[in-house]
Amino acid sequence: MAQDFSGKTAVVTGAALGIGRETALLLASGGARVVVSDINDAEGARTVEQIEAAGGTAHYIHCDVGVESQIKDLVEQAAALGGRLDVMVNNAGVGGKPAPLHEVSTEQWDLIIRLDLTSVFWSQKYATRAMLADGRGGSIVNVSSVAGMGGAPMLGAYGPAKSGVIELTKTGALEVARAGIRINAVCPGWTETAIIENLGDEGRQRILKSIPIGRLGRPGEIAELIAFLASDAAGFITGAAYQIDGGIRS
Repeated sequence: MAQDFSGKTAVVTGAALGIGRETALLLASGGARVVVSDINDAEGARTVEQIEAAGGTAHYIHCDVGVESQIKDLVEQAAALGGRLDVMVNNAGVGGKPAPLHEVSTEQWDLIIRLDLTSVFWSQKYATRAMLADGRGGSIVNVSSVAGMGGAPMLGAYGPAKSGVIELTKTGALEVARAGIRINAVCPGWTETAIIENLGDEGRQRILKSIPIGRLGRPGEIAELIAFLASDAAGFITGAAYQIDGGIRS
């Protein structure tokens, strides 16, 4: 069910595929002007095409979230396009190579922390500044993971990075709540994305056995929760981290 985003400008990072694309489509179906952001220019452009084909409004801006200046430019361009920034969905990130922490190289650690945590810090920082400057509030939704809600063996730096996203969310939310800016996190479990496809049949079956509901999440289901938290319907929710994982962390 589409929430009402009429007249609002929303940015979605990592919107070329998967959860990001579904989120962009859903926000646009609710009337938002959506800024689609990614490094996959071809698929990002396809997301824009899908939005426009459905009667929505979208723009594509190339952005590598591992580069602070590109995130700053993304936020500024988005605010200029719509006159202000209303919604920022920080979805972009990477999974990394599975390994126990004692086998993770410093280079791999730095890469995952930069792309999965520091990038969210930058995005949240510049989105918050834009919303404070406008003075009318806004909503930021950070995509974390259930891996950030407890021990996540063999996921290397991914779990610690996603745990950091949750704390970043909670701290930022408390700092700007009085300004009408809400910041929340969504924590998906195993979802039908490219990461799952790369695991092969054996890996997929192993994961399915760990999910109480007995199936993988669908990108559209995660997008529904993101859109709700981004909307005015969630006006009394801030500083929260919602798990959507088929019962893994229950």
